[in-house]
Amino acid sequence: MDRRKFLKSSLYSIALAGIPTFSYSTTNPDVVVIGAGASGLAATARLMQEGKSVICIEAMNRTGGRCYTDNSIFGVPYDLGGHWLHNYPNNQFVKYAKANKKEFKLYSDNASSHVYDGTRKSDEGKKALRQLLKKLRKIEDQISMDVPIIDFIPDEIQNNSWFDTVQKRFKTRDLNVYTPYDHMVNYESGWSSKNGLLKEGYGTLLAHYRKGVPVKLNTIASEIKWDGKGVKVVTNKGTISANKCIVTVSVGVLKAGKIKFTPKLSSRKYAAFENITMNAYLRIALQLNERFYKKYSFKKDSYFYRKVKNEKSISPRTFSGYMKVGGTNVSWFHVKGQFARDLDKEGNQATLDFILNGLKSNFGSDFGEKYVLKSHITDWIHNPFTLGAYSGAMPGKASHRNILKKSVGDRIYFAGEATSGQFQTVHGADTRGERVAEDVAFNQNNWSV
Repeated sequence: MDRRKFLKSSLYSIALAGIPTFSYSTTNPDVVVIGAGASGLAATARLMQEGKSVICIEAMNRTGGRCYTDNSIFGVPYDLGGHWLHNYPNNQFVKYAKANKKEFKLYSDNASSHVYDGTRKSDEGKKALRQLLKKLRKIEDQISMDVPIIDFIPDEIQNNSWFDTVQKRFKTRDLNVYTPYDHMVNYESGWSSKNGLLKEGYGTLLAHYRKGVPVKLNTIASEIKWDGKGVKVVTNKGTISANKCIVTVSVGVLKAGKIKFTPKLSSRKYAAFENITMNAYLRIALQLNERFYKKYSFKKDSYFYRKVKNEKSISPRTFSGYMKVGGTNVSWFHVKGQFARDLDKEGNQATLDFILNGLKSNFGSDFGEKYVLKSHITDWIHNPFTLGAYSGAMPGKASHRNILKKSVGDRIYFAGEATSGQFQTVHGADTRGERVAEDVAFNQNNWSV
């Protein structure tokens, strides 16, 4: 068994054993890890396992990045970001949750779907969505070029009265900027479409999995200087000198130039920052009176879809729902794509009004007054430390993921969700952080750019 396979197989036992106490230096460490999301925590833990001195800095006032569970907003676990444990049979977090049954209630995603056409629950609509999804996935599987999928969707499907409704059921990205080729060439094999769920929240599980990993919060990196020996990471709390650094921030942050590189990186690297883009996503959560769920037969973890007038829009003005999350009285409503960006510009009140007006058309004009107890909007679009939800390659640019993940000068390494072999997932980000830490610890740098 080679070293990497051995380390991967030992990951689970390492997590269970907890993080042993190794050197954690805030002055001249071996490595600086920028970002304490899943990938940054994993990289820090792995380096500590190898006895390296390391400091992990995080711009926010908490760890977890885009995987964080809040219990204060609604008084129940509320995942602000990552929620579904994707690739359920092979997900390391699933294995960890199963081994800690006293703390976590894990279950498979077998949620039912409710499709509404106006005020009427529509079995016809449910059937139409299922048929359209089947056709779209067949088209997706047959595309072998790095082009937008919309170019291959025939008029027969686009003219279907349920097409605008199914688009956001099919993908988060708008179909003119989604290329199946990104997954075809950049995704690792062994993927399962089965998902898991956790009553306590994915963020709670991540925090437990990486408990004991030290992080310096509220520490914002603004520049990485690599013109001399090692690196110097300039932050709002001073400059940290180290031999190497691992950058795990989102590609949205990199594209925005929130972190300056001195000297500049190659033009190919900046092109990768530009062309691996962040999906736009708004999560509007409503705490609803229990009477609503009983009246409309929404059980634990139910999906909700509503028919929208089909105008063959590239970014339909609509939303979908995820009802009674984890058995609580909280439901989520999702707005995605360019429409999410447009709606977000109008502000939180306009976003909330859009959701409430839509639900009134389905459940009665008194929906808000009768059922809504509390609301909250999670906006990953304008979060300055993410600037988007998760990554996707622009059509024609799928090859830029390989450029994105390459190290620079044997000193600057890149991890994070966008560089993972299972991008758009928490477990993928975690695995990538471990792998990059191994490369740093064992001085492997075979693919610099």
